[in-house]
Amino acid sequence: MLGELAVLIIRTAFSIVLIALVARFLAQIARANFNNPLAHTVIKITTPFLNPARRVIPSVGGLDFAALVVVFLGQLILANLVIALLGVNPIPYLSQLVIWAIVSVAGLILVVLQWSMIISAVGGLLTMGQYNPFLAFLQEIVEPFVGPLRKLNMQVGMLDLSYLVGFLIIIILRDFIIGGAILSSTGYYNFVMGLKGLHPFFGL
Repeated sequence: MLGELAVLIIRTAFSIVLIALVARFLAQIARANFNNPLAHTVIKITTPFLNPARRVIPSVGGLDFAALVVVFLGQLILANLVIALLGVNPIPYLSQLVIWAIVSVAGLILVVLQWSMIISAVGGLLTMGQYNPFLAFLQEIVEPFVGPLRKLNMQVGMLDLSYLVGFLIIIILRDFIIGGAILSSTGYYNFVMGLKGLHPFFGL
């Protein structure tokens, strides 16, 4: 019971930081407006973790690749902590955990995009076009992904089907392409964060 409670607390804490790091990276890709309350929150959460990494990992093209490295390390540390708290020695599974951590970076990016799209689409309908800084930041994050789909003219009344198509693309990438690749290479399907959690052997 105590081990499962500790796992829940640790996963929640890591989730907040890792999701914020991915959101910051996606916002840089989108050239989003960081003069935004949600953006300020993301910056405050991620800066203590990014500053040390930036000393050794330079940005490329204005993109903070240190964020992705920190996400990978966070995934790897999280996996080892969770397994240890569940009473399993993580050392024999280290090579598999490294693979999971690498792949789960892509998985977490897709999940952040997915939920940003869902919140943006639902929030847009509820606010009826009124400006909301929270929704505006999320809409900027997903625009590089949804924008090309919107050019296909998939608007049906008030519904923007480009979000639905984008959602389906993410599911295909996450669950079939990435999931299938990791399944064939390791024999396992589930992941650290961003896809399905850890393999049931570890108790999750």
